[in-house]
Amino acid sequence: MANPIGALGHLGIRRESSFASGGAVDSWQPFTSESLELTFNNVYSDRIQNTAEQVYGQQGNETVTGNITFSVSPQNPSQWWSCALGQTLSPYSVQRDLSSMLLQIDRETAAVQASGCMIGSMTLSSSQGSELTCSVDIEAVGLSSVAAGSPSFTADDAPYLHSDATFSLNGTNDTSITAFSVTINNNLQTDLFGTGRRRIAIPAGKLAVTGSFSKLFDDVVERNAFLNAQVRSFKASYVRQGASFVILCSKIRYNGHPENISGQSTYIIETFNFTGYCDDPATENSIRISGDTSL
Repeated sequence: MANPIGALGHLGIRRESSFASGGAVDSWQPFTSESLELTFNNVYSDRIQNTAEQVYGQQGNETVTGNITFSVSPQNPSQWWSCALGQTLSPYSVQRDLSSMLLQIDRETAAVQASGCMIGSMTLSSSQGSELTCSVDIEAVGLSSVAAGSPSFTADDAPYLHSDATFSLNGTNDTSITAFSVTINNNLQTDLFGTGRRRIAIPAGKLAVTGSFSKLFDDVVERNAFLNAQVRSFKASYVRQGASFVILCSKIRYNGHPENISGQSTYIIETFNFTGYCDDPATENSIRISGDTSL
């Protein structure tokens, strides 16, 4: 028997037309790791009946949880952004209800398929010398064995690098940012089973947008903005080969600002932890993601 190795695995995805409706894979996503797992929350009786044995064990509710991590590229499938925020077209912003995804993972020896996959949280991040990475936490309805598909990937589609990015703080470009991350949290409700063993819905709650960035402490502009509790904006624009990927938080407030000296020979870095928000949901968004430069 052949020894299975991760390099030969592949991931197929689909935005489902309705919750847990399934369907055929329509895009293939290169990825770096996955951890989808089916768990049975079995029920074991606590009845007392003149024995030290565990008496009775019954199948309980089942849940599927896990993470998918991948590097974002110019031709990256866009279903992730739609299912994380709600809007079906770029630029993507918050809208309820969220769509679910179908994920099909070939693990070499066998393939599995999860339906009703809801994005609980998504973190986009990059740091100097590294790729733009997306980490997605999933809550799903069920997991089953399927026949492996036949993947097809786009040639010449290397991931965006941190050096491809232009970072803008309150409308001013800043070239000293060494790292950034932003997290979308959909606050999913994960305990709705009704009378069945599988979840009948995994509705999204209130959106929370948090993030941070680190930069060389070479001026006091953002430090003063923090000390004066000013409202700021943050924008990251990755551009390559005529394609772009843009993240915009048009209103942020800094929650914390460490600027510590960690040693004699290290440069001093300041880090800003922030929360994205809006004042008028009719005209503003706490975060927008775009596959073009229209933001």
